[in-house]
Amino acid sequence: MKNYWYKTALAAVVLGLCAACNDDDEETLPPTLPPSETTHGCYVLNTGNWGGNDATIQYFDAENFSIGGDLFGSANGTELGDLGQDLCLYGSKLYATVSGSSKLEVMDRDCKVIKTISLTADDGTPVEPRYMTACGGCVYFTAYDGTVSRLDTASLEVTGRVAVGDHPEALTNANGKLYVNLSDYYGNGTGKSVAVVDVASFTKVKEIPVKQNPYTVCFTGDDSYVYVVSNGNYATPEMPESQRVYATLQRIDPVTDTVEDVCRATYAVNHGNKMYILYSEYYFPEEKRAFALDLQTGAETDFIDLDDFSSPNAIGVNPTTGDVYVADAPYGVNSTVRVYDAQGNLKNTFEAGYSTSKFVFVTE
Repeated sequence: MKNYWYKTALAAVVLGLCAACNDDDEETLPPTLPPSETTHGCYVLNTGNWGGNDATIQYFDAENFSIGGDLFGSANGTELGDLGQDLCLYGSKLYATVSGSSKLEVMDRDCKVIKTISLTADDGTPVEPRYMTACGGCVYFTAYDGTVSRLDTASLEVTGRVAVGDHPEALTNANGKLYVNLSDYYGNGTGKSVAVVDVASFTKVKEIPVKQNPYTVCFTGDDSYVYVVSNGNYATPEMPESQRVYATLQRIDPVTDTVEDVCRATYAVNHGNKMYILYSEYYFPEEKRAFALDLQTGAETDFIDLDDFSSPNAIGVNPTTGDVYVADAPYGVNSTVRVYDAQGNLKNTFEAGYSTSKFVFVTE
């Protein structure tokens, strides 16, 4: 599937409340400090090159504006693997899905491996894990065998698996439910629904219709709504307007499961009443823009100029400072990350690894 922004993205990890697994580990172990010995910064996941076995995890010290080398390589003397898809910080541990290597790595906060979970189907076929969300002492992750799996964070065992639909991607938890984007990759991104899984029974209860190709963005906002971006049908100038499905941010009420359109968007991240949005259509690059959306008034304010970006690939917001991080990931070279204040003023720029795709903030 084509996408101007590439196929990896942020999916903000929401540490919500939902009942399920043994949560002793997450509630009794005190959190350790991140590897930079600061209490303010973020882990940076670099997906790496397809087939390159070069995914990395770095730590950015936001107080001193400095970034370290590959934490995983330093801690373990080996590479993270092929295509680091997602990164989740939950309690005392880090979790990384490595899609091309068909595994999930469980690490301490220094990225030292605690357990490697190899993922295969019943017939032994490697399974590609995708995105994660965490709640109630469990980490839930999607995989390209059409399932969501439940990992107990105390025993580090997969304790359940539920079929949800074709090529599930980003997911989040809200109101005792998991919301899972169904992209229908084999149908060229023709999926038009979000699967809903009841956490307590760990069963799929229904699908919610959304716009075509819900993919890399699914998170629970500060207002408790579920936000989903559907990438649309990659509209072309030759298409009649009536056939074009533009990339769109939608909002799901987790109480009623009703859906409403919010605005056009490709990537989005939430901070309080603001939604920071990157938007571009693959065949309409002249329309690319970055703006802030006021969720109370609906007002849109231009945020930064994307003309200097080659390929914006991820966006994140520091929950403590409100600073916004935007990664530019040109093909074949390391990414550049630019840090802006809430008004869009550039504060700092740093170089990260290849194809930066996720920022996971530490605020203790």
